[in-house]
Amino acid sequence: MYLALYRKYRPRTFRDVISQQHITTTLTNQLKTGQVAHAYLFTGSRGTGKTSCAKILAKAVNCLHPVDGNPCLECEACKLIDGNASDIFEIDAASNNGIDDVRALRDEVMYAPINCKYRVYIIDEVHMLSVPAFNALLKTIEEPPGHVVFILATTEIHKVPATILSRCQRFEFRRIDLDESAERLMWVAEQEKITLQKDAAYLISRISDGGMRDALSLLDQCISVSENITVQVVKECAGVAGKEHLFAFTDAVLEKNPSKALGVIDGLYQQSKDLSRFVTELIEHYRTLMLLSVTPDSKLIRALPDELEQYKSQLGNGYGLPLIMRCIDILTDCLGKMGGSSQRKIQAEMTAIRLCNPKLDSDVTSLTVRMDSLESLVKKALDGQLPASPSYERQIMAEMPPVAEATPQDMEMPPAEIAATAPEETPPLDEQPEAGLQPVTNWVEIIDSLPPSLAGLIENSCGFYSGNAILVQGSLSVKDILSQPENNEKLKSAIERVLGKSYAVVLSADESPAQQEENRIESFLAFAKEQGVTIKRK
Repeated sequence: MYLALYRKYRPRTFRDVISQQHITTTLTNQLKTGQVAHAYLFTGSRGTGKTSCAKILAKAVNCLHPVDGNPCLECEACKLIDGNASDIFEIDAASNNGIDDVRALRDEVMYAPINCKYRVYIIDEVHMLSVPAFNALLKTIEEPPGHVVFILATTEIHKVPATILSRCQRFEFRRIDLDESAERLMWVAEQEKITLQKDAAYLISRISDGGMRDALSLLDQCISVSENITVQVVKECAGVAGKEHLFAFTDAVLEKNPSKALGVIDGLYQQSKDLSRFVTELIEHYRTLMLLSVTPDSKLIRALPDELEQYKSQLGNGYGLPLIMRCIDILTDCLGKMGGSSQRKIQAEMTAIRLCNPKLDSDVTSLTVRMDSLESLVKKALDGQLPASPSYERQIMAEMPPVAEATPQDMEMPPAEIAATAPEETPPLDEQPEAGLQPVTNWVEIIDSLPPSLAGLIENSCGFYSGNAILVQGSLSVKDILSQPENNEKLKSAIERVLGKSYAVVLSADESPAQQEENRIESFLAFAKEQGVTIKRK
């Protein structure tokens, strides 16, 4: 019968255990000095080496010729244990969790070992024991016979009573380091005469999330597909979304484009990809963005070197920390709901819409994201990055009515006198320099030719040429006065008397500081609305 890789390559000595040096060093020192405890508690996530270390410890305490705290694997005791010696007991607490099972165990420990020095009881998933079973085990674990060693293993340490914890030496197993896991996979592939790309090994390690057993199981599955294992083979076997889908989705969230995000989800669904796996990958993606935004430490970031540039590009395009953390919160909530739902696609689509529309949420995180977006707009405004509004003069001149060009033949004045009094021809508005219109140098003379009652009211105004029109600038009161038809006609007559030519009159009020600020605010509000941020004005 075929032997699974995780069983075939299970560590046989403490030297073979990876990423748990803090535990293996302590255990080998205890074995070398003969200070073996009567009860151990191994805790940690799945696939980190708890059961493997328990079996190695059971073998090491009974080894006739230990080597630096490790079993020799050659003596009679080691071979007996490899062949399922009667003095080593592996108990599954999930199926033997009652008080009667513990009572039977308590009776057995009184007997001396048959072939070995110690009787070793390995109780896996010990947190599954019932409360009466734990109570029945207390006294035995606290003061067992000298020939008994208990090794308890659990993935949920919080479910183990404190009374049990206090009676054991506790060892916490860490998740397997990605680099060490990938290196181990490469070694296993070499032993199996299989070609495994380094990037594919790294992807397997990342998908297994720190569990060596899961990594070897996935490698086993990939081997059944191809003897040349690439990244694409791993993706197909694991049913995970590639990075291109992750970047496309997260770009859609940044652009607030729910249609694009839903398209990514539908594409994955049509390919029969596991959407809960996709959400898990998205959480990992946002974790990488979060870490990159706060620290340059590459050891914390689980990404290939060529992927880092894409992550940095997303950060540069506007992914701020509040938005990243909001996305992680929403995706984590979605992943929890997917566990008990048969409509995973709907959950994923609802989540995509929420991610693209911060307005749908009123929690503190969503409000922070919206404020962050607003602050970005304000910064752009202060940095002068808002779209430039057209010049006020250009806007006025664009609205001027066309006036026929006067010629010397049309005027009663001699051509030489017209040339002396009329302004030089102004080039088209689009060709004018940024300085704007040309001032009317004899504007004071025009004012003096008006009736005194009117001249006194508009004496602080000024005039500018532009083709066949004159722009009159002054205060709002000047504009109101000249807007009256009779006063407007008087001004036109005065202009014609002084300049010898009729001109269209366009009125403009000077922008006070308050008016300038008003225009700036209006420009900013218009820009914010274009960006999808609605700001209420009070």
